Amino acid sequence: MSNKDDEKARKSREEYIELLKMKQGLIEESELIPETGYVKMPEMNAWQKFANFVYHNKLYIVIAVFFGALFTFLTVQLVTRKVNDLYVLVISTSPQSELGLRYDELEEALTKYCPDFDGNGYVKVGVNYLDLSNSSGVADYNSAQSMKFSAEVYTGDSQMYIADEGFWEQMYEAEGLEDELFVDFSEYFPEEALFKGVGLHINATNLHKDARWDTCSDKINFYLRCEYPSATGNQKEAQEQRERAQTVLRNIIEGNVVNPPTEE
Repeated sequence: MSNKDDEKARKSREEYIELLKMKQGLIEESELIPETGYVKMPEMNAWQKFANFVYHNKLYIVIAVFFGALFTFLTVQLVTRKVNDLYVLVISTSPQSELGLRYDELEEALTKYCPDFDGNGYVKVGVNYLDLSNSSGVADYNSAQSMKFSAEVYTGDSQMYIADEGFWEQMYEAEGLEDELFVDFSEYFPEEALFKGVGLHINATNLHKDARWDTCSDKINFYLRCEYPSATGNQKEAQEQRERAQTVLRNIIEGNVVNPPTEE
């Protein structure tokens, strides 16, 4: 047997003996691993661990931050959103009525006479403008306005209307309604202040002056809804809105300013 074979046999016996010692617990496995020159990485501190986590998960973090910000924004909008104390429809059936140009001023003027019905510390009159003049010449626009009008009529969200005289005709003719639609004012006002007994001229009150509307026609009227048997909305809420509208109109007629505008 050559010296090379003897050396190989000797190493095999030594390895066998070391394995036996390891099994018997006399040496550690690490003692069998030769040194390789590998330098062990130092333990990371808390900040380094955090930075490493952010680096490997930055995409998920960006997405989470985005949705978190969106949720916060929507929550704030919901909590701080002002709720209408009164909801009024301003309806024009003719470009000559000027209602399409005046609904912002009308909202400001109506606010002066509107109490804080819900007691939340501020007053908001919501004014929704509907254009039923068909003057745009755009079929889709005219159709959308008519659909909104029908929806407002049947749901009953608004109980006070400010409209020109053509509105009355559309209510009875275009909608084909036969019920008593508006409160009859003929018992309370002279005939010259009314349109067909149910429309009270704005010029018979000071609201047009509050709205800085010197050119207001005597064909622009207030209308108060009656209770519609065919209405599909919440009847309790409609009744509450009707009572609020009556209160505001009474304040307008009597010149009772309950919510003076804040001076800037």
